Amino acid sequence: MTQAPPRRSSVLPRSERKRVLVVDDDDETRGAIAHLLGMDYEIAVAADGVEGLARATEDRPPDLVIADVWMPRLDGVEMVKRMRKLDALRSTPVIFLTGQTSTESVVAGINAGARHYLTKPVDPDLLEAKVRKLLGGVAHA
Repeated sequence: MTQAPPRRSSVLPRSERKRVLVVDDDDETRGAIAHLLGMDYEIAVAADGVEGLARATEDRPPDLVIADVWMPRLDGVEMVKRMRKLDALRSTPVIFLTGQTSTESVVAGINAGARHYLTKPVDPDLLEAKVRKLLGGVAHA
């Protein structure tokens, strides 16, 4: 994922911003997404599905989850299936990121509850557009 140019910071205090949970076992991908969205959204990160599920069930659940499909310990599809069993996370939108493009993989992601399924490397403009569509616009200074 190439890095997008820096943007102006949101006028909302961090505590009032929508919360995005980024779950990916690749440090570079997590960092790039956090950098891309961090000016406008509160970002939480996790390195696998076990950690992602724990972060999602914290006192302030995410407004959106961006997750890799294939990760160690607990993959993204199973993580989302478990999230869907919890009242607080049942309707949280999910964007899956993956290098897997097989029909079976896409169908599994959609059946688990993903709103979007993007292949890696992810175009930053496309990802940001999907996030903004799901979470609404962001006020800037």
